[in-house]
Amino acid sequence: MTEQVNEKPVIETRKGKSVWLTLNRPRIKNAMNGKMIAMLVEAFQRLGSDPDTRAIVLAANGDAFCSGADLSYMMQMAQQAASNQQSGLTLTSLFRGIAECPKPVVARVHGLCLAGATGLVSASDIIVASNNVKFSLPEVKRGLIPATISPYVVQAMGVQAARRYFITGETFTAEKAYELGMVHELTTPDTLDAKLESILAELDSCAPDAMAACKKLVRDVSRMDITADETHADVAARLAEVRGSAEAAEGMMAFMEKRKPKWVG
Repeated sequence: MTEQVNEKPVIETRKGKSVWLTLNRPRIKNAMNGKMIAMLVEAFQRLGSDPDTRAIVLAANGDAFCSGADLSYMMQMAQQAASNQQSGLTLTSLFRGIAECPKPVVARVHGLCLAGATGLVSASDIIVASNNVKFSLPEVKRGLIPATISPYVVQAMGVQAARRYFITGETFTAEKAYELGMVHELTTPDTLDAKLESILAELDSCAPDAMAACKKLVRDVSRMDITADETHADVAARLAEVRGSAEAAEGMMAFMEKRKPKWVG
């Protein structure tokens, strides 16, 4: 079935202090084409510096979260060397943009989560999934490899699991993804949104700048040598910088005064 001309591939909706980015190509299981990818890249860049946004939710319309990249788009991009290389770089900018976005990114996953969609999920900070989700990395069954998503998926599921699922392309359940650490919260379809809202409420209670600093801390420390003096000097310097901030002063004073902190942003 063809896509409607006026159908937006991504719908952006503000709900309180959170912004929902909803994939909206449900007729083809939200397969990512060039327009959808470009819209997501732009949105994460813009919202990452928006003081009115506390968190970003990545969700989808229809009966699937996302089936990965649209194969017609992939075939088109493969026709010329320049577009082939550039489309790969664009995809890496999407996954990197999610992972390095200063705002917490929460993935709301239901239905199918295939191929590049596992990259969207793995690059996110918190993953809430319905227990009926089916995951797969089927690139090898198409003569392809999950290259652009690999830095995030390998980190999310671990090297040993990646060896199996990259090579076989087999389907695995939400329960298995939870066991591997890819998914943080496993719910029933009926309780998916309630769990998501509870997580958003937790994020709303946290200091915005501290959350951004924590995202960068995890990303940086995971690549550091924990035995190196430079590592210890680095993390001590980060603590000193944050501890001297106005945000930290408000947070600590609020705790002492037994009141809720008044965060800016």
